[in-house]
Amino acid sequence: MSAPRRGMTMMELLIALFIFLIGVVGLVAAMPTGVNSAAKVVFQDAAVHLSRSKFAEFRRDRVDPRVDLKDNAPYMDGASSPPRRQELKNGNPGGWRDFAHGVGDTYEHFDDIERYQWRIDQATLQLVGLDEAANYVPKINGGTDQGLTRVTIVINQKGTKNEYRFTQYMYSYEK
Repeated sequence: MSAPRRGMTMMELLIALFIFLIGVVGLVAAMPTGVNSAAKVVFQDAAVHLSRSKFAEFRRDRVDPRVDLKDNAPYMDGASSPPRRQELKNGNPGGWRDFAHGVGDTYEHFDDIERYQWRIDQATLQLVGLDEAANYVPKINGGTDQGLTRVTIVINQKGTKNEYRFTQYMYSYEK
């Protein structure tokens, strides 16, 4: 009678190695998906914060969205009175603007801010009709025009087609 064998045969070792390699290949194949998903979440988070900050700037400056947020309006692009308050277009096709991030600027401490750009979607910048407004604000004085305007900010990650659109309904301020 022979002594019991210890260890594994070559065939058992090859089968175990094959199963292990299938697991490793699966992990490596999943890595790009995980990295891309993480990058998308980082961009989405940054876009949310940047758009909220831009809307806050508009409210702080008490803009009339129907006038002040149009392309070439003094608030957006003017060099004289009233003074320009927003960043100039950066030269990229589509009317994009960089976020001001120099020393003392609004976005000075925002990580990787130079990766992002923004614009107002001029096609959606319009007075909201009374039917649509009724869904968002109570009818005042029998449904008269209360100056509610739809404003959409688009945030883009430079060098990509990745962008997010954020819409708020803004009132016109009396100046």
